[in-house]
Amino acid sequence: MSHARLATAIVGAVLGATLHGATGLLQSEKEWHPPFGIPRPTFGITERAPIPPADWVAPTPGFYFVSPSTPGATDRDNPLGTPRVPRATVPRRLPAGSVVELRGRYDTEHTGAALLKAEGTASRPVFIRGDPARPAEIVKPWEVSGSYVAVEHLRFKDRDGTTTGSFTFLAPIDHAAIRHSDVSGNRRWGGLAIEGWTGSTAANVVVYDNRIHDNGDVRANFDQDRHGIHVGERVNTVWIVDNEMWRNSGDGIQINARRSALQASTHHIYVGRNVSHHNKQNGFWTKQATDVIFSQNVAYAHRPSNSSLGVGLGFQYAPSRVWFIFNHVYDVEYGIQAASDADLGIGTDSYFVGNVIHDVHDSDNDFNRATAWQNCAISLAGGINRHVVHNTIYDVDSGICSPSATGRIDVHNNIVFGVRPDGHHVFVEFPAVAAATKGEGNVFGPTYRLNTGGSLRSFTKEEFGSNSVVRDPGFMRTGTWPLDLGSAAAVIDRGAAAGLSVFRVYRSLYGEDIFHDVVGRPRQSRVRLDPGAFEAPSQAAPR
Repeated sequence: MSHARLATAIVGAVLGATLHGATGLLQSEKEWHPPFGIPRPTFGITERAPIPPADWVAPTPGFYFVSPSTPGATDRDNPLGTPRVPRATVPRRLPAGSVVELRGRYDTEHTGAALLKAEGTASRPVFIRGDPARPAEIVKPWEVSGSYVAVEHLRFKDRDGTTTGSFTFLAPIDHAAIRHSDVSGNRRWGGLAIEGWTGSTAANVVVYDNRIHDNGDVRANFDQDRHGIHVGERVNTVWIVDNEMWRNSGDGIQINARRSALQASTHHIYVGRNVSHHNKQNGFWTKQATDVIFSQNVAYAHRPSNSSLGVGLGFQYAPSRVWFIFNHVYDVEYGIQAASDADLGIGTDSYFVGNVIHDVHDSDNDFNRATAWQNCAISLAGGINRHVVHNTIYDVDSGICSPSATGRIDVHNNIVFGVRPDGHHVFVEFPAVAAATKGEGNVFGPTYRLNTGGSLRSFTKEEFGSNSVVRDPGFMRTGTWPLDLGSAAAVIDRGAAAGLSVFRVYRSLYGEDIFHDVVGRPRQSRVRLDPGAFEAPSQAAPR
């Protein structure tokens, strides 16, 4: 099967009927369910704006009609506006229950003292919305603060090559959502952000079903850092779900509290079921933060640039408790990477569980077989306690690599196949880390090349210790999944109990059950586990 066909099939299976909107397939919000391992937000997905008056001739309390391009539009003696006589601008203060209907091109900036302040409540949220069929076009930056506000059906776009629409939820803000919108910029600016610059907190924020693209210059010859989505300091309990990010001159998404002293202020960031591709830096990335969950995301088509290595998902600067669960990564230079800690953060634990990673290859001919700094499906330069469990890795330059001189790695119940002839299934460069590394229940093939401390060994026998080498893992197409396990696959029941602790840790931290495979089939704890991201379908029904 070609790389393109394999990638298309797996994307379809991961997304199924859940990710729409950004990709044209949105379910109704009543049927929406959170990505695996992510709790459901209490605000931001299902709320609906009150219906405007059917005969909207006279001003109606609670409803604002804004259309600056309509002849006669004015704010003077016109506090609410109607379709016949609209307001020219959105009121800066929006009382509880306000519904702003915005039409046409909007050329007013709302930042600093002119930002929009929502005063919504749980029972009476504020809505700022465009027409779903023809979203209003915002061509200058917006900042929104306050409580219980939903922003939807808007398009933020370039104005003139210098000024552009952009969107920021700015602290203090809580219970806020932006959804069903499009955010693009120009070669200088743009993007979507959640920030706590003011020293206040942003909490309970949802970014749902948006398209975030073309912010900054992807051909810039410097590190421009125009991320599609940026989550900054003093931000917590955020859901970034079911969005698509592409061609941003930075990461598709970056989470960054900026320094170790603020690391704990940015926490519980849930990034699930998004698609990120063709960004200048990486698909999904976190720096200093705590409790960051990347679940069921798809990352592809990232290449080396003057500001990145071309990584699907990853982190640097030692975030605390970052999880990569059930993601799909392909057509990149590095699959998932723990980059350098650089003494800039305080975290020690990272988890890589149930991911499908394939088609990871060097594109600029700098693969170096002598160092673990090489193109790998999972690259572990940073971190201290790394847990690599139940991943399926196929068609890669190398599998699991660590050029780190400190820490340990738990490598349990992974499948690694299709490594290039001069690559490695596992490469742990420093002897001290290799001595602290444990591995059980893994399956490699058709030979296993292990490099520890510069000593390369190959295994071809069926069993060695509690790991295995097989000639053919038994991958087969089940529905739309070409890397699923058939009922007679050679790898079935070759897993080990050693990796079970990560599932208990996740439940204890977040109250969610992730003891299942990448498609939702429960793991079989009463028999030997199947290694890799898939549990054989003959053993368990999907969730």
